[in-house]
Amino acid sequence: MLTELIVKNFALIEELRLSFGPGFNVLTGETGAGKSIIVGAINLILGGRASSDLIREGTEEAEVQALFAVSGSESVRRRLDELGLPFDDEIIVRRVLPANGRNRIYINGALATLAQLTALGAELIALSGQHEHQQLLDPEKQLLFVDQYGGLFPLRSGMGQVHEEMVRRRSEAASLERKLKQAREKAELAEFQAREIETANLAPGEDEELERERTLLRNAEKIYSLAKESYDRLYGEAGSVMESLDVVRSELSKILRYDDRLTPTFSQVEGAFHELDDAAFFLRDYLERMTFDPERLEQIEERLVLINKLKRKYGPNLDDILNYGREAANQLDAMEEMERSLARARTELEAARKTVLETARELSSARREAAGRMAGAVAAELRDMGMPKLEFDIRFEPVADDAEPGPAGWDEVEFMVSPNLGERLKPLARIASGGELSRTMLGLKSLLAGQEKVETVIFDEVDAGIGGAVAEVVGRKIHQLSRFHQLLCITHLPQIAAFGRKQYLVFKEIRGQRTVTDIRPLSDEERVEEIARMLSGAEPSAHVREAAREMIARSGNGMLF
Repeated sequence: MLTELIVKNFALIEELRLSFGPGFNVLTGETGAGKSIIVGAINLILGGRASSDLIREGTEEAEVQALFAVSGSESVRRRLDELGLPFDDEIIVRRVLPANGRNRIYINGALATLAQLTALGAELIALSGQHEHQQLLDPEKQLLFVDQYGGLFPLRSGMGQVHEEMVRRRSEAASLERKLKQAREKAELAEFQAREIETANLAPGEDEELERERTLLRNAEKIYSLAKESYDRLYGEAGSVMESLDVVRSELSKILRYDDRLTPTFSQVEGAFHELDDAAFFLRDYLERMTFDPERLEQIEERLVLINKLKRKYGPNLDDILNYGREAANQLDAMEEMERSLARARTELEAARKTVLETARELSSARREAAGRMAGAVAAELRDMGMPKLEFDIRFEPVADDAEPGPAGWDEVEFMVSPNLGERLKPLARIASGGELSRTMLGLKSLLAGQEKVETVIFDEVDAGIGGAVAEVVGRKIHQLSRFHQLLCITHLPQIAAFGRKQYLVFKEIRGQRTVTDIRPLSDEERVEEIARMLSGAEPSAHVREAAREMIARSGNGMLF
């Protein structure tokens, strides 16, 4: 509940401090006195647009403060927790508009952002401006009224959640389809590359071994000739190294009979003899095994041509080729996994779509039931407000068989009205006057009063286009709303003002060569005088004052039921 409002240097306001009570608070005054300025100041507290043009001329900054009592509001407490702002049983909102620089916002003494203020303001005050009834012309708003009346917001929220899940699943499936399409475009090449490399049956280091074998085969005759000559010199001809060395060994062994100092030398010669003997036998075996195979050389040449071709295509060495083959094979494996993932995604999407359709059907059925009850209730409210022959209905637009529900389902509604007997129902947007729209909005607010979360509701001249006996009925309706909310109502109609529990006068006056807008609460006698002025539009007579007293008395002096 808004308990106190302080405004400084805002438009024509120099400084004012207002205390509001529970129930129906009414603000009246001459046209142009500045009632809209009060609403503008409150709108700043709700996160409305700030402009330096709003600062009173000749001052450095404007300031608006509001004190709210919210001890029992769990929704406000949760909102403050979400916003990370301090909480007590009261909320103080302060907004400062400097002539130069950015405006500053404080919530319970802590600096806050405009987004935080806007989010919090929606929990504190509902502002029904002069043109709010235009919302009734918006089909989406009409659907919201049906959902609110039927208590369908939890089901509507669930509809939004399952729709969001379906959209997410669809996005995942579409993303997989795009990736799979790209993978398939590359798959033929990857499959060819993987098969080509796999068919080559490469072994690590194979190219180096083949290069060595090719060198041997290409030079086989030369190698054989050199090896044969080496063997012959060692062992195979007269006067060979082995023959000469055997003579040296024999002679040294004879010397040892006389001088054992040559024993080490003899051992060296003996060792060399045996080593060279082994080498000679190895050369003999090497020559016996050595062959020249032209077919094998051709095979090696062909194999190396294949390997070098693969190197040019896939990498400078065999490891690169083998890695490339594994990557190509992995691409094919990934595509297969992607196909399985896409199949799962399509299954999950279809399940989500079925859930959306089921939820949409449930929501649509509940809406139609609620709309039937609501149409009768709205008609009854409007008949009470000077439209005795009115008929009201809520029409649902046909839904195509293949239509897909949106976040709010697939329903579209239109308020239909027949204000006069004998006229067929027509869309509210086409036939309603401003006064009829105002009364329709007020009737809806009366029906939905207990469901509104905010504690404070402000009516800014929503009584436009009505008067006489209807105005009194409207005043009574607003009075009834004050059982559920704190109401601040700006009105020009005495029939409505008479129902106020507390009345404030907005006025202009000259102070020190400057025009100032101010506001003050009225005493009981001042209320009579103000309502009499509103009745007569001039200096009220005793008869008019008496009529004003009777009007206030008939309203119950604004006391709550």
